[in-house]
Amino acid sequence: MGYFDKIIKAMPFIFYLLTILNFFGFLYLLYLILTKYRHHPSTDAKISETSGVIEKIKLVRFNPFDDVGGDQSFILVLLNKENTGLLLTSLHHRSFSRIYAKPIKDGQGDNITLSKEEKSAILKAISR
Repeated sequence: MGYFDKIIKAMPFIFYLLTILNFFGFLYLLYLILTKYRHHPSTDAKISETSGVIEKIKLVRFNPFDDVGGDQSFILVLLNKENTGLLLTSLHHRSFSRIYAKPIKDGQGDNITLSKEEKSAILKAISR
């Protein structure tokens, strides 16, 4: 068995490993975001009135691909009281997994185009 044959046989394992690493990277990014903007009620009143505290969280699952079953992709919206924050989109397919982070300002994409699913998720987070 040649070198390239071994690599080709290992490709499914490599894709699964990369998907798992991508997921753990997403969890770490989420941890960093939540620890930065976590609200501490025992702190000073000025801090509790700031606009940097995440107040609106919405998770929407969806299926962007016709050839993949189930709603394995998702959008996570994290907004403050001024509807400014960020949006994390995870797209899952059989052969790849992608995570995108997009800035949100006043309930709209901050100099970035949003998909219809992302716009819908933002509206759901705002209306909560």
